Amino acid sequence: MKKFKLAFSACLLLILIQVNPNLAAAADLTSSSPASGASISSAPSVATITFSNSIGDVGNSVTVTAPNGDRVDDGSLQIADTQILVGLKPLSIGGDYAVEYEVVTTEGETLTGKYKFTFVAPAALASPTPESSESPAPDLNKETKSSRATDFFMMGLLALSILVLVLISRSLRKPKKKKRKK
Repeated sequence: MKKFKLAFSACLLLILIQVNPNLAAAADLTSSSPASGASISSAPSVATITFSNSIGDVGNSVTVTAPNGDRVDDGSLQIADTQILVGLKPLSIGGDYAVEYEVVTTEGETLTGKYKFTFVAPAALASPTPESSESPAPDLNKETKSSRATDFFMMGLLALSILVLVLISRSLRKPKKKKRKK
């Protein structure tokens, strides 16, 4: 009887692993952007971490710290299946930035870790200056005129749908006559 229970448990475990292969493999970090150990020269606006399993909606945290110890993440987290994204403040100091994460997968596994990337700051940060443009900027609040053909087409569709509705309602009102058997 004991051997039967052991064999039954082993078969059940094999079936569960076949149905959900994620039960056999532990979740782990698969990629990141900026990549671990990378040296970048343009400041990213978001850090993305990708895991092998889906990420749950609660209990997640990601912090990014500058070489001087200040936090440069803005605290906003977005979760997209296996990816978690954290918004970054503008990076201005060159050096090693540390990314620390603690995430909970949909299976309940807690993953913690840390990696670094290097930001090579430009000699002087130039602030963007507005360029003069000869054409005026479009007014996005201004209503645009649709073509008359589109208006007539839409009115025709509306009239046709009302006609179909009336015909359907009339056909449902008329009781069907029963045929008498002789």
